[in-house]
Amino acid sequence: MIKFLYKFGLISFISFIISNLFYFAFEKILNPSVASLFTIIIVFFINTQLFFKTEIFNETKKNYYKLFTLTILFRISEYLLFNFLYLFIFVNIKTNYIFLLTLIISFVIKTAVYYKISKNSK
Repeated sequence: MIKFLYKFGLISFISFIISNLFYFAFEKILNPSVASLFTIIIVFFINTQLFFKTEIFNETKKNYYKLFTLTILFRISEYLLFNFLYLFIFVNIKTNYIFLLTLIISFVIKTAVYYKISKNSK
Protein backbone atom coordinates (compact mmCIF):
# COMPACT_ATOMS: atom_id res chain seq x y z
CA MET A 1 0.00 0.00 0.00
CA ILE A 2 2.78 2.45 0.93
CA LYS A 3 4.67 1.62 -2.27
CA PHE A 4 1.51 2.24 -4.30
CA LEU A 5 0.83 5.56 -2.55
CA TYR A 6 4.40 6.69 -3.17
CA LYS A 7 4.31 5.80 -6.87
CA PHE A 8 0.79 7.07 -7.47
CA GLY A 9 1.41 10.29 -5.52
CA LEU A 10 4.59 10.95 -7.47
CA ILE A 11 2.89 10.31 -10.81
CA SER A 12 -0.04 12.54 -9.80
CA PHE A 13 2.28 15.35 -8.76
CA ILE A 14 4.31 15.08 -11.97
CA SER A 15 1.18 15.02 -14.12
CA PHE A 16 -0.21 18.07 -12.29
CA ILE A 17 2.98 20.04 -12.99
CA ILE A 18 3.20 18.85 -16.61
CA SER A 19 -0.47 19.57 -17.28
CA ASN A 20 -0.15 23.12 -15.99
CA LEU A 21 2.99 23.74 -18.06
CA PHE A 22 1.40 22.34 -21.22
CA TYR A 23 -1.82 24.25 -20.64
CA PHE A 24 -0.05 27.58 -20.21
CA ALA A 25 2.10 26.93 -23.28
CA PHE A 26 -0.86 25.89 -25.45
CA GLU A 27 -3.04 28.69 -24.11
CA LYS A 28 -0.63 31.25 -25.58
CA ILE A 29 -1.07 29.90 -29.11
CA LEU A 30 -4.53 28.30 -29.02
CA ASN A 31 -8.00 28.82 -27.63
CA PRO A 32 -8.15 27.86 -23.89
CA SER A 33 -10.67 25.08 -24.58
CA VAL A 34 -8.49 23.54 -27.28
CA ALA A 35 -5.43 23.98 -25.08
CA SER A 36 -7.21 22.12 -22.29
CA LEU A 37 -8.17 19.28 -24.63
CA PHE A 38 -4.61 18.88 -25.96
CA THR A 39 -3.26 18.98 -22.43
CA ILE A 40 -5.64 16.27 -21.25
CA ILE A 41 -4.70 14.02 -24.17
CA ILE A 42 -0.94 14.48 -23.73
CA VAL A 43 -1.07 14.01 -19.96
CA PHE A 44 -3.22 10.88 -20.39
CA PHE A 45 -0.56 9.28 -22.59
CA ILE A 46 2.23 10.29 -20.22
CA ASN A 47 0.31 8.95 -17.20
CA THR A 48 -0.47 5.61 -18.82
CA GLN A 49 3.17 5.11 -19.72
CA LEU A 50 4.22 6.00 -16.18
CA PHE A 51 1.60 3.63 -14.72
CA PHE A 52 2.92 0.82 -16.90
CA LYS A 53 6.62 1.59 -16.33
CA THR A 54 6.24 1.78 -12.54
CA GLU A 55 4.22 -1.45 -12.66
CA ILE A 56 1.17 0.01 -10.97
CA PHE A 57 -0.77 -1.62 -13.81
CA ASN A 58 0.18 -4.47 -16.11
CA GLU A 59 0.56 -3.33 -19.70
CA THR A 60 -2.46 -4.88 -21.36
CA LYS A 61 -5.06 -3.55 -23.74
CA LYS A 62 -7.75 -4.13 -21.09
CA ASN A 63 -5.88 -2.00 -18.52
CA TYR A 64 -5.28 0.69 -21.13
CA TYR A 65 -9.03 0.92 -21.76
CA LYS A 66 -9.70 0.93 -18.01
CA LEU A 67 -7.32 3.86 -17.58
CA PHE A 68 -8.90 5.68 -20.50
CA THR A 69 -12.39 5.19 -19.07
CA LEU A 70 -11.31 6.22 -15.59
CA THR A 71 -9.60 9.34 -16.93
CA ILE A 72 -12.74 10.45 -18.73
CA LEU A 73 -14.98 9.67 -15.76
CA PHE A 74 -12.72 11.51 -13.32
CA ARG A 75 -12.47 14.57 -15.57
CA ILE A 76 -16.25 14.74 -15.80
CA SER A 77 -16.70 14.19 -12.06
CA GLU A 78 -14.09 16.86 -11.22
CA TYR A 79 -15.88 19.31 -13.49
CA LEU A 80 -19.28 18.51 -11.96
CA LEU A 81 -17.93 18.58 -8.40
CA PHE A 82 -16.27 21.95 -8.94
CA ASN A 83 -19.41 23.45 -10.44
CA PHE A 84 -21.62 21.97 -7.71
CA LEU A 85 -19.36 23.36 -4.97
CA TYR A 86 -19.02 26.72 -6.70
CA LEU A 87 -22.68 27.24 -7.55
CA PHE A 88 -24.46 25.69 -4.56
CA ILE A 89 -22.22 25.13 -1.53
CA PHE A 90 -19.39 27.68 -1.37
CA VAL A 91 -20.99 30.66 -3.04
CA ASN A 92 -18.97 33.28 -1.15
CA ILE A 93 -15.55 31.59 -1.34
CA LYS A 94 -12.91 32.31 -3.99
CA THR A 95 -12.70 29.86 -6.85
CA ASN A 96 -9.04 29.08 -6.05
CA TYR A 97 -10.03 27.50 -2.75
CA ILE A 98 -12.88 25.58 -4.34
CA PHE A 99 -10.50 24.32 -7.05
CA LEU A 100 -8.02 23.20 -4.38
CA LEU A 101 -10.76 21.40 -2.45
CA THR A 102 -11.92 19.73 -5.67
CA LEU A 103 -8.38 18.54 -6.38
CA ILE A 104 -7.97 17.12 -2.87
CA ILE A 105 -11.31 15.28 -2.94
CA SER A 106 -10.59 13.98 -6.43
CA PHE A 107 -7.10 12.81 -5.46
CA VAL A 108 -8.40 10.85 -2.47
CA ILE A 109 -11.14 9.17 -4.51
CA LYS A 110 -8.75 8.53 -7.42
CA THR A 111 -6.17 6.95 -5.14
CA ALA A 112 -8.72 4.53 -3.69
CA VAL A 113 -10.14 3.60 -7.10
CA TYR A 114 -6.76 3.19 -8.79
CA TYR A 115 -5.45 1.14 -5.86
CA LYS A 116 -8.44 -1.20 -6.00
CA ILE A 117 -8.17 -1.60 -9.77
CA SER A 118 -4.38 -2.06 -9.76
CA LYS A 119 -4.71 -4.66 -7.02
CA ASN A 120 -7.31 -6.56 -9.06
CA SER A 121 -5.34 -6.34 -12.31
CA LYS A 122 -2.29 -8.16 -10.91
